[in-house]
Amino acid sequence: MSKINVRSPYYIYITEANLDSAKLELYVYTGTKGASRGAIDYTINSTAVGNKITFEISELVRDYIENTFDGSYTSSAVWVDYQITRTVNNVPISEFIVELTGFDGYGYFSEGANPQNTQTILQSNKTIYKYSDAPLRLPANVTTSTVFTFLQNGSSIYNTTLDPSTDSDDIITYVSSETTTGIDSWQDRVLLDSGTVESLECVKDLLDDVDLYGVDTIYVDNGTTVEVYKVENIEECLDTPYKLTFVNKFGALQDLWFFKRSTLSMNTSQQTYKSNLVVDGSYSINQHQKSILTKQGNESLTLNSGFYSEDNNEVFKQLFLSEQVWIDYDSETLPVNITSSNLVHKTRLKDKLISYEISLEFTNDTINNIR
Repeated sequence: MSKINVRSPYYIYITEANLDSAKLELYVYTGTKGASRGAIDYTINSTAVGNKITFEISELVRDYIENTFDGSYTSSAVWVDYQITRTVNNVPISEFIVELTGFDGYGYFSEGANPQNTQTILQSNKTIYKYSDAPLRLPANVTTSTVFTFLQNGSSIYNTTLDPSTDSDDIITYVSSETTTGIDSWQDRVLLDSGTVESLECVKDLLDDVDLYGVDTIYVDNGTTVEVYKVENIEECLDTPYKLTFVNKFGALQDLWFFKRSTLSMNTSQQTYKSNLVVDGSYSINQHQKSILTKQGNESLTLNSGFYSEDNNEVFKQLFLSEQVWIDYDSETLPVNITSSNLVHKTRLKDKLISYEISLEFTNDTINNIR
């Protein structure tokens, strides 16, 4: 089934001798493919010019895709069906319904019109860096029966087989060795079992040495090809690692870890006015003449990635191009915007060790002013 990546245009081109006009009826929906199609969402009529008509439908479809993330990885893709009715020599001719799958993805200019992004794993890098005590998730669009095998030191620790689904919730499936939702560390496992984590240095040192999700290799076998993904488990004792989750080029949620030094800062803004202090011909020197009417703050973070392989340059590029990014911060999933606007690609040849620094800001004001 063809894809429509709605951050790039999707063209439907029609040409025929003696073509008068054409009508496009568009369905965008979730649920069961075909069965949940429902009523027509858009009807577009166009008159032929030189026996040719081109429809562009991406922006219409994108109105129906909503990316939300609260720490749970779910599919945001939709089913997109359309039917063309041509009018040739004043005779209407209806065609079969065409079925597409809609993703909040995009193609590059060099990839041409109607980019497909046909791969099973919806990310560009085959070397994955993660914090050693955190689970790994692979976003997958399964179009044929696919076997996922997770290995550690050459031994299989987890495997699963996924088959194509007609449910829109399964269009993007996040495959992980995390078999219990919400378990991201040994501490989480203890707390889930109603236990108590002792905040002792020796306990902390022990937990730092335990790798809950120690997968180092993943095989993805779709029956035709076998792709190999290498996983680097990074331990960090000095700095606090932060995980960013963003909507990538393929319209899927992807994790990207920043392991090194981070800096939190805050900018404030205010509105002031001058108060009238005079009462009965005198005033108090303890009162503010220049008073603050409103004051608000906005916090921002500078993050450093640590060392990455060169094939992750594309991941950082997609992070900078993403319109929706979240950070796992103080045990909360919070929306952020990338404020860095310049990305200089690095290579092993020129830069030896590849690392990136980015700036981001929290999308909420520091003082709660939601009314």
